[in-house]
Formats: sequence, C-alpha cells, structure tokens
Amino acid sequence: MRKILPWLVTLISCFLVTGALATVKYQQISAAIAFGASFPEPFEVVEAQRVNERVHTPVRRLGGTVRRPEFVDISAEVGGRIIGLPYAPGAIVAKGEPLIALFSADIIAQQEALAAERDLVMTQLGRSRALKEQSLIAQGDIDVQEARLSALTAQIRALDAQLTRMTIRAPFSGRMGIYTHVVGDMLDAGETVTTFTGLGDNRWIDFKVPQGLADIRVGDTARLFDLDGGFLGTANVIVVSDSIDAATRTFDVRAQAQGLTLKHGELVQVELASGESMRVFTLPPTSIRWDTEGTYIYQLVNAEAGAQRPFRAQQQRIRLVDETSTQALFTAELDDRALFATTGSFKLGEGVLAQLYSGAK
Repeated sequence: MRKILPWLVTLISCFLVTGALATVKYQQISAAIAFGASFPEPFEVVEAQRVNERVHTPVRRLGGTVRRPEFVDISAEVGGRIIGLPYAPGAIVAKGEPLIALFSADIIAQQEALAAERDLVMTQLGRSRALKEQSLIAQGDIDVQEARLSALTAQIRALDAQLTRMTIRAPFSGRMGIYTHVVGDMLDAGETVTTFTGLGDNRWIDFKVPQGLADIRVGDTARLFDLDGGFLGTANVIVVSDSIDAATRTFDVRAQAQGLTLKHGELVQVELASGESMRVFTLPPTSIRWDTEGTYIYQLVNAEAGAQRPFRAQQQRIRLVDETSTQALFTAELDDRALFATTGSFKLGEGVLAQLYSGAK
C-alpha cells in the first residue's frame, strides 16, 4: 500500500497539471477567435450594371479575294519585236484599239504577193471559162485553175489570222496597267507585258466555305471587311459551287459587290451567318469569368440583415456565344433586373461581400 500511494499521487498530479494547461490553452484560443471575430468581414469594390438583351446571329469571317469581271493579262501569242506601244501605263483605251503591235512587214509582204498571184489566177480562170464555152479548152485545165485559186485564198486567210496575232487589241474598254517594255524589245510567245482592267464598278469576291459551316444560297448577303476589321460594304452571292474539294472539304462561292473601290487580287474578310438568330444577353467582357466547369458571371444579391456591405457575390453559370472587344454575348437563366459585376469581377468569390464603386450603374 505504501508503494502504490506515491504513484497514485504522481498520476493525480499529472492529470491536474494537464487539465490546467488545457484550460489555459482553451482560454487563449477562445480569446484569439473572439479577437478575430471583432474585425469586419472583408469586401470588394466593383462596378456593376444590368444586362442588355438583343437578337444575335452567329457569324464567321472567311478570307476572300477580290476579282474584277473585266481583267486580263496582256501577253503575246507569238514571239516578235515590238514596233508599237500606243498607250502609256494608266491610259484609258477604247474597245478594239491596238495595245501592242509586233513586227509584221514580212507577213504583209507575203500576203501581198499571194494576193497578186490570186488576181492573176482569177484573170486566167475568167479567160479559160470563156474558151470553154467555145470548146477551145479542156475542163481539166479549168479545174486546176480553180483549185489553185482556192489554195491561194486559203493561204491569204492563214496570213490574215497570223496578222491578227501580231496586233493585240483591247478586248473591252479599260485601263492599261504598268509595263516596262519599250518599242524594239523582243517578246517571247506567252510573255506577259502588263494587265488590262475594265472601267466598271462591279467586283467579284471569291472565297471558300468549309463544309457544314453555313448553308449558303444564291441571293444571300455577305458583309465585307478589310484586314483591319473596317466595314467595306455588302456583296450578294451569285454562284455557289455544286462540288466540294475532297482535299480541303470546302466549296467555292462567288459574291458580287458594286460601288466598292477594291483592287483586283485584294484580300478581304467575308462575314457569313453561320447559324439561326437567337436572343442573347450582353455585358462588358470584364464580367466574364472562367473555371474548369466553363464560364460564369457574378450576380450581386442583397446581403443579409446586419451585413456590413449591401451585396454578396453569387455565381451565375452562362453559355458564352460570342465576344468582342466591347461586349460579351451569352445565354443564361437569370433575372434581367438584377445587377451583375463588371469591372473588378475578378476580385470576387462565391459569397464575398461587395460594394458598388461610386458612379457605377
């Protein structure tokens, strides 16, 4: 009994000391919690506004190439030396006027010689026919002369065709392009000298549309933009290809625009409707937030009684439809009379207190 008593006293002492220390620590933690609770709940200052509603048609922009209906490359069909360039670069030329003349004196000389020989054969044939009526010449001689006349006529026509290739004429009224050739230069067959463009204000816009992107029909309207996004005008679809390129899975479309000062070969952006019109809500892009589940915005709901600030942030899931530099378009189930955070929304979290920036809507 005497041996157990000291151990019992020691054990009781340990329990008493441990209980005292636990009591002191509990009081310290309670004091710390009470001290922390004495600070006000943190809040964020944001701007907010109500959503706007509008009708939106989904669109896609594709690259297009401008073409003039009247545009040709001026090139020589046959080789030769230039003897005439009657119009300077940039000059307006009427239809049928000569643009380039190649040396053709040798062909003209051949043609004149054949014409003289043809005249002689025609004279001989006339005499032979008169003698035939008197039975003084055989029919075979007349046949030979007629065949000779036909051969000479054919040779003269062949030279006429060759002469037409020595002079390049304007296929329509238009404007000469820039060229560097001068009289006396030699041209190879097929060598391009310059371009020749018509004077009309019609423009074709050729572009390719990926399969399944849009249902385009003749008569549809496309909006045109320059490479910087500036609006140029509209064009009406006039041709839609019936076939799809197996390599690119695209089909060709041609639209026509009028009154636009676009150069042949210029690149433009063609905006096409890619879906049905729908009603959407709009907010500034600063309102849109992202996480692993998608996009959302913060609605500012009235805080509970006794809260130190008037609003609390509440997530609202949305489906983003389109976004520009000035507005985000989306669909959602929400109250269009509520306030939604815009500038500063990145500072918010679910349930965070919020206060409107002075001057916010």
